[in-house]
Amino acid sequence: MPRARKQHLKRRKDGRYACRYMGQFFYGMTEDEALAARDEYKRRVLAGQDPSIKMNMTVQDYADSWLPIAKPGVAACTYNGFVTMLNKLISAVGEKPLRQVVPSDIKRLYSTAYKDKSNSYIRSARQLYAGMFDAAVADGIIPRNPVRDKTALPHKGTFGGHRAITPQERTWIETLCKDHRAHNVAMAMLYAGIRPPEAKALNIDESVDFEAGTITLKDFAHIKDSNHYIITDTGKNRKAARTIPLFHPLAVALKDHHGLLITDADGKPVTIQAWRSVWASYVASMETAINGMHKRWYRRTKAHREILAAAAELRKQGKDAEADAKEAEIPPWISFTVRPYDLRHSFATFCRDHGIEMNTVVQWMGHADAGMILRIYDEVSADRSAREAEKLDIILGGSQKGSQEKSDPEKPLAV
Repeated sequence: MPRARKQHLKRRKDGRYACRYMGQFFYGMTEDEALAARDEYKRRVLAGQDPSIKMNMTVQDYADSWLPIAKPGVAACTYNGFVTMLNKLISAVGEKPLRQVVPSDIKRLYSTAYKDKSNSYIRSARQLYAGMFDAAVADGIIPRNPVRDKTALPHKGTFGGHRAITPQERTWIETLCKDHRAHNVAMAMLYAGIRPPEAKALNIDESVDFEAGTITLKDFAHIKDSNHYIITDTGKNRKAARTIPLFHPLAVALKDHHGLLITDADGKPVTIQAWRSVWASYVASMETAINGMHKRWYRRTKAHREILAAAAELRKQGKDAEADAKEAEIPPWISFTVRPYDLRHSFATFCRDHGIEMNTVVQWMGHADAGMILRIYDEVSADRSAREAEKLDIILGGSQKGSQEKSDPEKPLAV
C-alpha cells in the first residue's frame, strides 16, 4: 500500500501478465496493461457502476483504494504511518466484506494490535479507521460506521513517553564529548527544541544567522525507504517552518561549524541506520566520560578486580558486612539514558519553568496549538512546583517574606 511503489506481476506461461482484485482476474500482454484493466475495474466499482460487486468489497480492497485518495498531500513518513495502521486493520479483518465488520472486530483490534501503544497513537488510528468507514458509508457500501459505535471505543494508552532531563544531565551534555558528531545535534534539540527530523535537515550555513541570533527552519527530513531520508520543505504541520532564537549555549556550540548539523562518518547526509549508530555511539561516549571508563571494563580493571578479590576473601571468612563495604569502593555505574526527544521535551519544560509565555513556546517548538505542550511537554519540575508554592504561601500570608497584614483575621475588610 505505500505510495509510489509499483506492483510487479509474474508472467504466465502463455506470455500474459495477470493480477487479481475482488476475486476477478485481469490480464494484459504487459504489466501495465493488466494493472490498467484492474484500475479501470476499481474505478467502476467505486463509482457505483456495479453495485452487486461494490457491496461485497473487502476491507483490504477498499483500504487500498481509499488511502491514496484520502491522504494525497501528506509527507511520505506520515503516509507510511497511515499504511502501518491500515495494515494492522487488514491483518485483523482484511478478508471480510466491509458490511460484515462489526464493532467487536474493531474493539478486538485495539486490544491486540494497540495493547502497549501511546494514547495519542491509538487516537490517531481510531481517527483514520473512522474516516475510512465514514467514506464507505458515504459511498453506500455500509449502512453505519462500526468504528464510531460506543462499544468499539479503544482503551486509554500510555501518556508521555519522554521526560525532562536533570540539571546534571544538562551539564554533562554541555561539557562532555564536545568533539562527538552528535554533540551539536544534542545541543540544538536541547536549546532550540527542534525535532530530530528537523535537526537531520538543518544546514548551519543556510539556517543559522549568528549576527541576527536566529535559526530559521525551512527543510525537514522524512523517511524515504528502509534506510534513507528525503529532505523537503514540508514539515510535520503548517507551523513547522519557523524562526527560533539562537540562545547563547547553542551559539557557542555551533560557532566555527559548517554544513549539515549531523552527518554520517563520511560527512554525507545521515541515513536511518547511521543516525541510530551515531546516537548509540554518543550514549557510549557519554557513559565513558561520566564513569571514567568504557562499560566493558567496569569491574574488570586491575583495581576493580583487586577490590572484588578482597571482598570474596572476606566472604570466605564470614565477614559479609566488611565484604559489602569493600565492594562499595567500586562506584556504581552511571547510565546515560537520554533519548533525542527527551531533549526537545526538556526545552519546553525549561522554557515553562522560567516563565516563557505559552504562545511563545508553542511558536518556538512548531506546534499548531498549545494542546500538545500542555498534554505532553509541559512537565512541572520540582523547582517550578517549589517556586509556585512559595508564591502562593506569600499571597496567603504564611511566609515570613509576606506581609502579616494579608492574613490578619481581626482586620476588617475594606468596603
